[in-house]
Amino acid sequence: MACAGARESGRQGSRAAQRPAPTVSTVGPELQPDAETVGQVQLYRGDDERQWPILLLGGRDVLTLRFDLLSEQGRPLSIYFYHADYAWRRDLMPIEYLEAFARDDLTDYAPSEHTAIPYQHYVYRFPNDNIRFRLSGNYILRVTEQGQEEAVLFERPFFVVEGRTRVEVSPANFPGAQAFPSVQLMARFRPPDELAGAVFDYVVCFARNGAFEAMRCSRRALLDEQPMLSFLLEEPFPPEPADYLLDLSVLQPGGQIERVERSAVPPEVWLAPDYVRFGGSDTDPLLAGQSVIGGVVRDAPGDPHRTAEYVRVHFRLEPERPWRQPLWLVGSFSGWLRRPSYRMRWNPDRRRYEGEALVKQGWHVYRYVLDGVRPVRANAEALPRSENVYTAFVYYRDASRGSDRLLGVGNQTGQ
Repeated sequence: MACAGARESGRQGSRAAQRPAPTVSTVGPELQPDAETVGQVQLYRGDDERQWPILLLGGRDVLTLRFDLLSEQGRPLSIYFYHADYAWRRDLMPIEYLEAFARDDLTDYAPSEHTAIPYQHYVYRFPNDNIRFRLSGNYILRVTEQGQEEAVLFERPFFVVEGRTRVEVSPANFPGAQAFPSVQLMARFRPPDELAGAVFDYVVCFARNGAFEAMRCSRRALLDEQPMLSFLLEEPFPPEPADYLLDLSVLQPGGQIERVERSAVPPEVWLAPDYVRFGGSDTDPLLAGQSVIGGVVRDAPGDPHRTAEYVRVHFRLEPERPWRQPLWLVGSFSGWLRRPSYRMRWNPDRRRYEGEALVKQGWHVYRYVLDGVRPVRANAEALPRSENVYTAFVYYRDASRGSDRLLGVGNQTGQ
């Protein structure tokens, strides 16, 4: 069921449009925090949980949204969509970027089966008969209580691209003061003929391994190959070790898992300590920031999305010395958002940080951060991942629409 017409309230979009546009080099969406009752959230293209949520405008592909509510009873919910410019400032009114309806209702849900903690699993795919997009660009979806736009359960970002231009991405090593080189990126593309003259209306943003919460942007256009345009990223990506992989496909001791208590409610898992001097394994699967549930959970018969357990996972990190700033655990199981309950606590007797999180069985990636964003591993001691995926997003500022169009997206694997 959907609600016709423009969104009931355009207050948030109006406020965002009135804010002055700051000069930014690193950008990311500002999202409402997840409600405590929200479990695992996944947003991906088609049926492949590792695919990023990038949708071709007017194409046949759909995005799949899956999530759990930690509740014994399900209920209909609502979903809203917001358009944003390249810097993730929300702009425009729904009537400008949506066809048909301004919101949709989520009615496809089913209870978990034989799990220690009961939950409701929701599935929603779009575009559909009720939700279709008029414009390309950055988008944010919001899931709320039914018909209550401000009763937010969670938000997640995604992209709608026109596919008007082919984008070539070239990574190159950039020597610096660190033990390992940074990576400097260049994007090269040919603008559509009707937009070829407006070279200063373009901006290109880059992301590494699907970290769309920390995109680096460039307005530096190189004009020596016209009609081709090239954009150089002046702030290289620093070397970064691989994230830690959390493999909860089977709840039994071995490898990373030191101890399991299946009789507890919820089941509990104690992990081997992580060490600041050592990053995740370079041989682990490259999940590129995504969680994977279907097809990897091996001890939950039936549909893993409904039979996988929620597990209380105990994390331990041993640093060289404690930090003055708060330390947080973030990962794909939390949408890379900082939750209050995921703050790590210093144990002075054992000289390590300890924390816990409620995580659904599957494959996940995680890291420890200071100030909510800065990884704590020492690059001088932890080898950087040898394979990374770099993505370039080409935006064009369309004055007639008052926002940025996303003309093309390109990927390249590099160091």
